[in-house]
Amino acid sequence: MNKTIANQSLDENHYKPRQLREIVLAALGMGVLVGGIMVTPNFPIIFASIIGLIKEFKRKDIPEIKIKRDLKNLEKKEIISLEIKGKDVYVHLKNWLSPSTVKYSLQAILDLKKRAKTWNGKWFLVMFDVPEIQRNKRIYLRNFLKYIGFYQYQKSVYLFPFECEKEIALVKKIVEGAKYMSYIVAEKIENEQAAKTYFDLL
Repeated sequence: MNKTIANQSLDENHYKPRQLREIVLAALGMGVLVGGIMVTPNFPIIFASIIGLIKEFKRKDIPEIKIKRDLKNLEKKEIISLEIKGKDVYVHLKNWLSPSTVKYSLQAILDLKKRAKTWNGKWFLVMFDVPEIQRNKRIYLRNFLKYIGFYQYQKSVYLFPFECEKEIALVKKIVEGAKYMSYIVAEKIENEQAAKTYFDLL
């Protein structure tokens, strides 16, 4: 079997439709965030850039035909719009500030930070005290922070080993309950061994 075909088959078997959709939305959101937080709600991302971002944060090739197919499906659902200019295809993400899109893209961005940076010994914490009457919002916020890569240090205290102030500012804008969240930089924390293990910092 041709090696390229074999690799494509592996990718097609590895990613379910929903997973590939999340990857594509993550790349779109990253394209906006890399250009600067809160640039414009209809910032166009060139298709080639989406391919590059996916390769960077997934560290593997996904067949372009599958990505184009997924983009077409997202266009049918009116989540994105596609525009052809000459030989280039531009993608407009209609609502990139949706909680799901921001969650997927922040997870990818924070994962890239972990791979690209050397830890300086500091911890970047978020802590919150969402009222009991808003318990559902508190649970959602906890799950959101876990998904994007934070470690649960205490019940309502989560931490990350690299600077993430802009990312947390964005979470505060789009996640209900995040208004109760505070961002803290710590030189040292007690019982940090488990966190170091979690982030592979040993």
